[in-house]
Amino acid sequence: MEWISPEEECALLNARELSPLWSLLADWSESEDEEVWRRHIPVFTRIISRWSQEKYIVVHSGPEWPACEAGDVVAGSALERLLADPATWEYQEDPVRVIGLAPGENFTVLSSPPQGS
Repeated sequence: MEWISPEEECALLNARELSPLWSLLADWSESEDEEVWRRHIPVFTRIISRWSQEKYIVVHSGPEWPACEAGDVVAGSALERLLADPATWEYQEDPVRVIGLAPGENFTVLSSPPQGS
């Protein structure tokens, strides 16, 4: 997928898998160390914020995984606040809420090269 960055491709795959945010960081860093994960939060915050606006992905907050099944959509300023909270990105053994990614209505736009490529 040369038309998107490796970080974007990782976000795309994690959305397809309905992954929680911590899993996106673990996949990207190939580490179980949350200190390592934290280094990557800024880049994924930018991707998720932009892609949420473009409806490529949807972020849900729900009581369990997958968050999209019983959770609420988080968008706009609520999403920005959520992504700015370091606890949003942390793994929890028995979470009270799960913040997860899911494909948005424009998800398939990212799955193939742009026209003319």
